[in-house]
Amino acid sequence: MSSPPGLPEFDLPMIFGDKVAGLGFQAGTFRVALAAAVADETGQTQVVKSGFLILSPEGMVELRSQIDQMLGELERRGLINLKPDKLDG
Repeated sequence: MSSPPGLPEFDLPMIFGDKVAGLGFQAGTFRVALAAAVADETGQTQVVKSGFLILSPEGMVELRSQIDQMLGELERRGLINLKPDKLDG
């Protein structure tokens, strides 16, 4: 499968996640566990594991920087609202 426009060309499988199932730091790497809500044949929704994202501390900082930029642009366009009462911490 080719990469979406704007992304480097990698011939790797994609992992979908609409939930962060866990986040940890082990052996010098950040591990983000992803999960997805899927519906079975009866329409019942369940959360299933979908994969891990494993990053070095430098990779985590870079990811955060890029996500912050994307969130800022989405907020500027009025697509999301990043009010403090909507964020944890």
